[in-house]
Amino acid sequence: MSDVSISSLLETATQAAKKGADLLVAKHKDVFGENATGSLHVDTKSSATDFVTEADSNSQDAIIAVIQNKFPEHRYIAEEEGADTLGNPDSPYEWIIDPLDGTTNFIHGKENFGTIIAVQKNGELLAGVIWMPLLHLLYQGAKGGAVTVNGKKAVLRNTGGMNDAVLSTNIMRRAKEGKDGAWYCSMPYCGSVENYGNAAQEMGEIILGQNDGAFFRGIRLWDVAAGCLMVKEMGGKYRYEHLEPGNNRSGLLCVASTEKIFDELCDFIFEKKLT
Repeated sequence: MSDVSISSLLETATQAAKKGADLLVAKHKDVFGENATGSLHVDTKSSATDFVTEADSNSQDAIIAVIQNKFPEHRYIAEEEGADTLGNPDSPYEWIIDPLDGTTNFIHGKENFGTIIAVQKNGELLAGVIWMPLLHLLYQGAKGGAVTVNGKKAVLRNTGGMNDAVLSTNIMRRAKEGKDGAWYCSMPYCGSVENYGNAAQEMGEIILGQNDGAFFRGIRLWDVAAGCLMVKEMGGKYRYEHLEPGNNRSGLLCVASTEKIFDELCDFIFEKKLT
């Protein structure tokens, strides 16, 4: 089984992300546009707030079709059902796909959603793409190369420390109900904590140099793999651990940030486990 150039992987990931997103944009316009006539069927998956639509699966099918046309033997770790058995089980290449990141935002008619694709070989991340079509933000990165946003080199923020750090997290996925019926979520002390409802933007804001880091509990590999690769290639750091060891579809504990605050965030997430 021959090696594939990283540039070819990145090119294919970009083509696939755009193909999947084209379907999302068309559906969004059909349901929420100025002359909307369409409807959107919404189901739930793992919880009452874990939504899925036909747009998710249609986008995933389109993404995989692009990749299979180029690399028919490659394998998949994809959010929606149907991809786990595709490809040659002996292939070292795995494509990690989130066909619609920010489904909750999407079903509310918001514009901050996107497609996320990463590819790894023998567990090592090689290339990744985040495409947020209605925000016109294309993030691209590959091992050993520059990370770009809309073709321009991206630079991490020069973080002073936790006091001035802007972080993001998946607040409600981390929250627990108290005896008083309210929901609580712990936070590290920092400049600000934000929640955009999609990992594409939460990782993207770090890549843009506007935020300093992100921390998550319960997020999935397809949400963060591409962003983690890019943060690392820019000089930052990341760490993730599966909540169910050996299950690559399980939730993660995850930190990605500038180097300055990485150890402190890891202490909060992985050592003190204050999530």
